[in-house]
Amino acid sequence: MMKSTLTAIGLFLIIAQMTTTICAVTMPDYIKVCSRNDPKINECIKNTVHNMRPYLKDGIKELNVPAMEPLFIGDLNILEGGSSGINVKAKDLNIYGASNFEIKKLKNSNNGMRYDFEINLPRLQGEGNYDINGQILTLPLRGNGPFTGNFTNFYAFVKILFDTKQVNGEEYLQINNLEVKIRTGKGRIRLENLFNGDKALGDVVNDTINQNFEVFTNELIGPIERALEKKFLAISRKIIENFTYNELFPV
Repeated sequence: MMKSTLTAIGLFLIIAQMTTTICAVTMPDYIKVCSRNDPKINECIKNTVHNMRPYLKDGIKELNVPAMEPLFIGDLNILEGGSSGINVKAKDLNIYGASNFEIKKLKNSNNGMRYDFEINLPRLQGEGNYDINGQILTLPLRGNGPFTGNFTNFYAFVKILFDTKQVNGEEYLQINNLEVKIRTGKGRIRLENLFNGDKALGDVVNDTINQNFEVFTNELIGPIERALEKKFLAISRKIIENFTYNELFPV
């Protein structure tokens, strides 16, 4: 489940990256460039990104956008020595269904220097490996092995703050801050090989987690949000440094 949360953010940042790269000089025919002076720029960006969903599924090499099916997260240290001394790691994490996202709300302010997104992920599936040791919901958790999960109706709320800088006489955008908040939906997960393969005990723990799904995920949300902010801020900065402000958002 913790992994599905990752996805929601991973997905959002791809969308955020899309909004900063869709105005590059050479664009595929299926991308509609949005002028920064368009009074309906929010609607324009939203429609453009939605129209690109079939292409995002397999990735867009010319825009450095990776494939979203599956969306590969890889390895991530989710928690290290949390309030209960718990350690949680995700390994080889893949998420399916991320390309079916929908932008519910999009708002820009501060003369295009701030963007706020609300994105819905109606249905996700996750698979990978986990390593967990500690205590959540007063439950002792110990084990490592494969995990699977099915999740519905997750939301990602992302705020991106931009500024401009001069480089060799050209104006470039820079990201000053990126914040992510996650609202979990419903879901079920299965952690295999808990307690060295003790099926009876593992079944009890899995059932308890799923019966308290929201509480369980809320234990992990904060550290996941912070880790993803750091990871995707670095990615986004690397992308936008290749384009001038005017290339990204033409007048």
